[in-house]
Amino acid sequence: MTAAGTRNMEYMLWREKVANRPKHWVRAVTACNSRCTFCLDSDTPRNVYLDEEEVKAELRRGLEELGADKVIISGGEASLHPKFFEFIRYAKEIGYDRVQTVTNGYMFGDKDFYEKSVQAGLGEITFSLHGHTPELHDRMTQTPDAFRRLMKGMVRGVRDPRLIINVDTVINKQNVAVLDKIVELCISVGVTEFDLLHVIPQAAAFENRDELFYDPRDYIDVLHRVFKLTRHPRFVIWTNRFPVEFLEGLEDLIQDPHKMLDEVNGRRFHVRKYLDSGEPLNCREPERCVHCFIEPFCTTMDRTMKRMNDEAWDVWWVGDERPDPANLEMPYGTQKLGVTVDDMAAIETVALPDSVGIHAQVTTPAPLNGTTLPAAPSTLVATSAAHLDAWLGDEALPEHVSLEIHLTKETGQWMLEHRARIEANLDQLHLHQPSHEHLLAAAENDYRNPRSFFEALALPLRASGLPACMVPGGQIIDPTRVLETQLFDEETGRLAIRELAKHHVSQEYRAKSLRCQECAVNDRCDGGHINMIRDQGLKILHPLTIGEESDDALRAQLEVQHAEPIARIAQGCDSQSAPRSLPGFAEPTEIVEDPLAVIERKRQARRERMKARASQSRKPGKTKAKAADDTPLDSPTESP
Repeated sequence: MTAAGTRNMEYMLWREKVANRPKHWVRAVTACNSRCTFCLDSDTPRNVYLDEEEVKAELRRGLEELGADKVIISGGEASLHPKFFEFIRYAKEIGYDRVQTVTNGYMFGDKDFYEKSVQAGLGEITFSLHGHTPELHDRMTQTPDAFRRLMKGMVRGVRDPRLIINVDTVINKQNVAVLDKIVELCISVGVTEFDLLHVIPQAAAFENRDELFYDPRDYIDVLHRVFKLTRHPRFVIWTNRFPVEFLEGLEDLIQDPHKMLDEVNGRRFHVRKYLDSGEPLNCREPERCVHCFIEPFCTTMDRTMKRMNDEAWDVWWVGDERPDPANLEMPYGTQKLGVTVDDMAAIETVALPDSVGIHAQVTTPAPLNGTTLPAAPSTLVATSAAHLDAWLGDEALPEHVSLEIHLTKETGQWMLEHRARIEANLDQLHLHQPSHEHLLAAAENDYRNPRSFFEALALPLRASGLPACMVPGGQIIDPTRVLETQLFDEETGRLAIRELAKHHVSQEYRAKSLRCQECAVNDRCDGGHINMIRDQGLKILHPLTIGEESDDALRAQLEVQHAEPIARIAQGCDSQSAPRSLPGFAEPTEIVEDPLAVIERKRQARRERMKARASQSRKPGKTKAKAADDTPLDSPTESP
């Protein structure tokens, strides 16, 4: 941070690097010795202790498939597993640099347990503290003596140079007014890092929503007072799942978008079932979704599936690949093949069926000079001043060729300096605001305040990728819908969950200001891309008001473009049927199930058998026989 305590890019990039450290969450148990009123896992089968080999296999998967160097062993309450120390040791042995656990702290109140954990290789403990007094914390966790035992473990850990200690707090109606006091208590014993979690509508948290959900606007002063601790060089504040619209002026605290990958991974079995069978996530209810952190991803997933089902995609992006035109099947309605080529001559080497156009990104541009382009409508993508110099010179663009210009600092400046060339080619130009997966790319490339660019250009240029308030005088159109091959699993031809989540982060994740609720067309706009917002701040959004001439023109355009409000999960839009696989791939025949669901089914079947045997034993002349599966329902070895 600067001396004045204002945010700067160096600090924000450091936070992004920390947040993006490759890490993997591994569940060891669903059992827990607390019964928190806001528990997100209370709707999973309880008291399951996952099999040792299954947990170890998941630990290996994090290293081998995900490239993680940090693992968080979680639950439930992971410290209850009889193999907890073994899991820590194993994680270190196979190559994890750091092993972390998130805990209610109860077990760590015991000195011997604490020491065995650290000796096994535990390097970081996140203590979950939800009140500044025993009365508040123990009431929220519904666990007597929980506060005292947690504080013993926390103080012990803070004094131990072998450990990193931090605290997470679930902010809800019961504790939001005293959030500053909770943080002050932790600071008094030496804690300097806090993860502040916004309550979300899952499991017990949803069941108890009347006593837990709150309006952040009512507590904005205490929230921002605590959040601003991050301006102090001694403290680090992370906001977890906190709504972006309440962080205006504190955009450096917007949670790194890649956190969405962890959230989606945690529900990957439910997501897989929806993608392959059309069975919606079991939490899909508008009353929940409006409060949910992953609602934006679910909306992206729905829109992706709908465009596949409606065959409404525009470009099939293959990049450097060169498919055989004789066997090329353009999927999901696409009419253009998206490719990268080195130069103009290379465009002619891309063989295409007569009905397929090209959507080309050219590394080294040059004037067309008679370059033979496909006969079908085609697009050249301009990302630099060199592209614009080459393609918007004296030579006119062929009638069937359009130019998609990506708005950047460089192209924006060129267009302002060559306004006459833009005006002469308006009918064949499409200006698009690209989005970026990472903050640094947005900071290095995005035009500063696009609204000022359109005001200076003063031309009815067709534009996409920006909210209407940023394109005064422009003509709002839909972006080119580009479907990338990397979104699909190479072996199954089905949408790949992790790649879909990354697509959401890099292309579709958008946010608004709280002020946007005042906008006349708020329900027809998704906002600005998350990394543009993180970089330039929510202040760049300007709600459109009725009666102002320029705003009325934009509002009218948007109402024509979207005759109805934009469909979102949170507004109760219909779920989608499962799209078909890519051409050449079979449709799924088996639906992957959540191992915990399998466990619950087995437990239920065992209960029914036990109930039947008990009924038999009560009949005259019958005695109860000992069965081989008469194991306790809470057996620590229970697994799929």
